[in-house]
Amino acid sequence: MKVSSSNSEKIIGILATAVFIIIWKLMSLRVNAEIILPPPENVFLRLLQIGRSADFHAAVAETAIRTGAGFLISFGAGFITGIACGSSRKVDAAMSPMISIIRTVPVMSVILLAMIWFKTDGVPVFVCILMVYPIITANVRQGVDGVDPGLLKMARAYELDRFQTLRHITVPSVVPYVLAGLRASVGVAWKAVIAAEVLSQPVRAVGTGLQFAQMNLETAEVMAWTVAAILLSRGSELAVDFAAARLKWRPA
Repeated sequence: MKVSSSNSEKIIGILATAVFIIIWKLMSLRVNAEIILPPPENVFLRLLQIGRSADFHAAVAETAIRTGAGFLISFGAGFITGIACGSSRKVDAAMSPMISIIRTVPVMSVILLAMIWFKTDGVPVFVCILMVYPIITANVRQGVDGVDPGLLKMARAYELDRFQTLRHITVPSVVPYVLAGLRASVGVAWKAVIAAEVLSQPVRAVGTGLQFAQMNLETAEVMAWTVAAILLSRGSELAVDFAAARLKWRPA
């Protein structure tokens, strides 16, 4: 039954994608102006063209490095903060205002401020950190709150110290929430980095490619870069899903 359900979901996904492409094609025929809405085949041909260039590979690599750096830093900081907030009401009360501010501040404001504070290559990394950090923190904190009280009582009965309780009970209990946070934030990380690159324009970046294509009114190329960004984001989500399956955990 599980195999059949999985196959049906894949078929539905393929059909939905096909319908989307058909609608896109019909709309492009209706508009009949490639500068406004190019047909899908032109976009995919343009993607193949730019995909062969060394500049494209360098741009993707640099954007991936920035995304990875920002994601790892925000994950480490968010994990520690989430554990601390979940374990101590005083820490939670102290950190909550700052986390709320970070969560609600407009992305564009963060990018513009980062452009004042940092060099061009550092802007996307900083923006990624601020956008992902609250997501990871909230998920880890929720995981700590959800630790089975019975396990904590057992830890006290066996006289485990705080570090042992954290290592053997809290962290394993938080894993599903961490995986859920990773999956929720990986797409946000790519979007934040690319948005920051569009404005800060590093020498090699997906966002820079998008900006140059827009300045030259190359709509098909803008959409081709967009498709590339979607594929990168989706690939990262699949990698997280694969890791979750290998760990025998299912994101919440």
